[in-house]
Amino acid sequence: MVRYLWGLLGILWLAGCQSAPVETGLSPAQFFLEARVSLRSEEGSGRGQLSWEQQGEAYRVTAFGPFGTGLVVLEGTGAGATLLQNGRVQVVEPDALLAGWMAMPPPFSALPHWLFGRPAPGLGAVQNRGEGRFEQAGWTVRFRQDGAGRPQQVTLTQGTTIFTLAPYRWERTP
Repeated sequence: MVRYLWGLLGILWLAGCQSAPVETGLSPAQFFLEARVSLRSEEGSGRGQLSWEQQGEAYRVTAFGPFGTGLVVLEGTGAGATLLQNGRVQVVEPDALLAGWMAMPPPFSALPHWLFGRPAPGLGAVQNRGEGRFEQAGWTVRFRQDGAGRPQQVTLTQGTTIFTLAPYRWERTP
C-alpha cells in the first residue's frame, strides 16, 4: 500500500494543460519545482518528496520516500503517459491511474491551476471561501503564497483525504 501512496504523490501533481503566466514569471505551462509532499486518507498516509518539470504539455515527475525509497517516475504529454515503478514501465492514462488509488481523484486538468492558486477553467462552479481558499470539483483548495506570489503550500482536501505540497525550490524553465 505504501508504494501506491508514493506513486500517488507523484502523479497527483501532473498535468498537461496551459495557463497564463503569474506575476512571478512562473507559469503552469513552464516550470520546475522540488517539494515536500504528504498524503493522508482512511487508507493510510505517507510523506515524500517530488520534483516536477513542466514544458508545455510535456512533463516529468519523480517522487520518492525517505532515503529514496519507493521511486516513481511519470513522464508524459496531454496525449498519455508512461510510469516507471519497481523497474517496470507501463503506459498509463493519469486520470485512470489515480482512480485506481482514490475513490474520487482530483481532475488532472485542474492541478496546475490549483497549484498556482487559481480555479481551473471548464470545471464548473467555484465557491470562494475567503482569501487563499476555494472549492471546485468537490475539492477544497487552500494555498499560501510568499511575498513574490510564488506558491509556498497547496492543500487539497476532500472528505478525509488531505494532500499537501510544499515547494522549497521553484525555477522558471526556458
